[in-house]
Amino acid sequence: MSPTIALHDARPDAEPGLSALRGYVRDVLGRMHGRPVSDDEVEEFMAESPSEGLDAFVLATGPDDAVLGCVGLRLHGAGVPDDAAEVKRMWTAPETRGLGVGKSLLAEVLRRARDAGRTRLVLDTRADLVEARTLYERAGFVEVEPYNDNPYAQVWYALDLR
Repeated sequence: MSPTIALHDARPDAEPGLSALRGYVRDVLGRMHGRPVSDDEVEEFMAESPSEGLDAFVLATGPDDAVLGCVGLRLHGAGVPDDAAEVKRMWTAPETRGLGVGKSLLAEVLRRARDAGRTRLVLDTRADLVEARTLYERAGFVEVEPYNDNPYAQVWYALDLR
């Protein structure tokens, strides 16, 4: 059964946004290292790769206010093409994958990018984030040449919003 999903703006530097970002980092680092990661490793990564500069940060929550996922959106900044908005920190809790949480979050940032007058939505990701890549490709994203120099990225995508 699919959960009831509520989307709302949050701050990436305060709870419950911080909990969502810790889930994102724990998931990504665990895949990178091929093992569970410690709280110290999560906090170190968050300090080295802060989530500042986001123009929007959206949480998906369930009926009990449990955080089901998050996504950030940047409309400008280093590495963001002039006509584009960039998806950042997209994550869904492992137990909710396949239930529409990611699809709802992606639809929300897509709407916000269009409302901001952007003609493209771009993102970078790791090759081992298979569930995320499947979501992006099903939404119409296509692989493109790198648009930034993110040392953690292995695959770059774009979606034409026109």
